[in-house]
Amino acid sequence: MSEQLIISSLFIVLIILFIWGKLRYDAVSLIMLALFVIFGFIEPNKAFVGLGHPAVVTVALVLLISKGLEKSGFISFVGVFFQKIIKSEIQFIIILCFIAAFLSSFMNNIGAMAMLLPITLAICQKMNWNPSKFLMPLAFASILGGMNTKIGTPPNIIISEIRGDYLSSDFDFFDFAFIGLPVSIIGVLFIVFIGWKFIPLRAMNSQGNPLIKLDDYLVEMTIDENSPLIDKRAYDFRQMLDVDTSLMGHINENNIKAEIHGNQKLIRGQILILKINPDYIAEIQEQFGLTINTDSDISDDSDLGGIEAIIIPKSRLIGRRYNYFKRLIGGSLSLLGLWRKGLKFRFRLSNETFQSGDVLLLANRAEKNKIGERLELAGLMPLWQREFDIFKDTSKTFLALGIFITSLFMIIFNILPIIVAFLLCVLAFASIKLLNGDSIYRHIDWPVVVLLAAMIPIGNTLTEYGISSSVASSLASLSDFVDLIWILVILMIITMFLSDIINNAATAVIMAPIAANIALEMGASIDAFLMTVTIGASCAFLSPIGHQCNTLVMGPGNYKFGDYWKLGLPLEIIIVCVSVPVIYFFWT
Repeated sequence: MSEQLIISSLFIVLIILFIWGKLRYDAVSLIMLALFVIFGFIEPNKAFVGLGHPAVVTVALVLLISKGLEKSGFISFVGVFFQKIIKSEIQFIIILCFIAAFLSSFMNNIGAMAMLLPITLAICQKMNWNPSKFLMPLAFASILGGMNTKIGTPPNIIISEIRGDYLSSDFDFFDFAFIGLPVSIIGVLFIVFIGWKFIPLRAMNSQGNPLIKLDDYLVEMTIDENSPLIDKRAYDFRQMLDVDTSLMGHINENNIKAEIHGNQKLIRGQILILKINPDYIAEIQEQFGLTINTDSDISDDSDLGGIEAIIIPKSRLIGRRYNYFKRLIGGSLSLLGLWRKGLKFRFRLSNETFQSGDVLLLANRAEKNKIGERLELAGLMPLWQREFDIFKDTSKTFLALGIFITSLFMIIFNILPIIVAFLLCVLAFASIKLLNGDSIYRHIDWPVVVLLAAMIPIGNTLTEYGISSSVASSLASLSDFVDLIWILVILMIITMFLSDIINNAATAVIMAPIAANIALEMGASIDAFLMTVTIGASCAFLSPIGHQCNTLVMGPGNYKFGDYWKLGLPLEIIIVCVSVPVIYFFWT
């Protein structure tokens, strides 16, 4: 078997594992990196060269800067601004999307959206608006804004560095704006005036709370010794329950989840699994003699349902179980319920492995001023906070903004390289206590860093062994039949497709060398083809798995998997129609 065939086979397996989605992206990339080393395609001393790659370091620094801006109280500043001026839904969605796009241009787009998500939910709660109308536009606007600058999204950083491998220099800071700015403006205008109408709006819960359909939580409850349910059939209990509450199963003698048959009698001490709105927990407990199953010593019902928080993509909880959560938090927060898209759990809540996008229903036993710290430590973002204010101290906001803007000027006017300028920015944030030693490591999105560090040597191998050039030759041969602009269209569509099913950073690493080689084969501008990949890699609008912004809003917006393409597909069509002509005239 030829080397090219083996490499191609390994690469196809890599893509399949990415699409499968059962393993973490970083784990898949590390496994493939190890196989490439074992087969001799990557020298052992070059296996981890990606860790020191400028693109990887820049991505890590941008993530830290985004966190520093968030901790500076910038979220409070924006939140107060919204509260003062927002009067109508259309006004809110317009301002929200344009602010999201603007912020995403100068900080990591995931960080920008994560800052605006709690504010959006708080405004929806105050105004009694359905968040389904706003959260998908927020996510999409954040993705669009990331196209405007070199630091807006990891694909831009990666492709800028790849350009340096083929030409004499990287892309400048605002080179991406020639295409990104018209795309983001037209895309946002489409979303706020037309596109949001394509979003299915889910019903609010029974209490009129529009934040999230909370009746989808799974909660474990134990039958008390004096419960009227003892010796009753499961069928009878189901008949007594409200339509918003369901008996899903029980914990069997093997301490695992199991179905409960209608004729099965309920017994004292039996642990039942209920799908329930937390607003009904106290009522259900009192009516049926049930005790919520938690490992903490919560003494009264007032604590129940204190906090709903979502697991963000960089959380330390991902891939861990509740025991790790308890060790990390120290008993100050207790797990009461868990929401996940599809509600398919194999184990007890305490034994279930946490995933990105899971929404946790937590009971709070910590002091109010410690809640935010505990949630941040675990990588949880509060969605609806009953016991504390989401808005933080703003005393350092303008100082932090000044430091960040100064670093941007140093980059824009070529005073300092981007890595040096952002490193100084991070150090300055540390000096004013916005970041400390522990948080610096905690706030780096290590799965993304590891993914990029592993994919870069794999991508280099595809180039060195002629795989990228072979694929490029096949696509370049289409120039015998169609004009250059249609080659760009085909390339963008392929890139969009990959970005919708695998990580966008991985898509950029894979497609950028192919695009550059197509340009070399055709004798065309490399910049035009790299910009095409840049836009395509950022367009992950068809599913919740294509981009982390989409994953974060799935739970709070109560979206289904198939909801995304209803807005995402026309948006991607518009982006192709707008961006390709602009790329053709500006860069060819």
